[in-house]
Amino acid sequence: MADSNTPQEFIVQGEPVKSGQLADHLRGEPNVKRVGQVAPDVVILSMTKTQADHLRSTFSTIVVEPNAQLKSYGAG
Repeated sequence: MADSNTPQEFIVQGEPVKSGQLADHLRGEPNVKRVGQVAPDVVILSMTKTQADHLRSTFSTIVVEPNAQLKSYGAG
């Protein structure tokens, strides 16, 4: 498990992403970097676990999960 102070990628989904509330909030969080947007209500952010926990508590309607690498089973 990553250190809570080491930036990692998180997938963030929910209405605050789509409405722009999250983007407005992140203007005050210079250490949170937007990596990409995969849908109108889904973004990938680089941030620490502590920052991810803060987003969860600030926006009760969003889902914040680590962007885990997909594992290919049976490939070889």
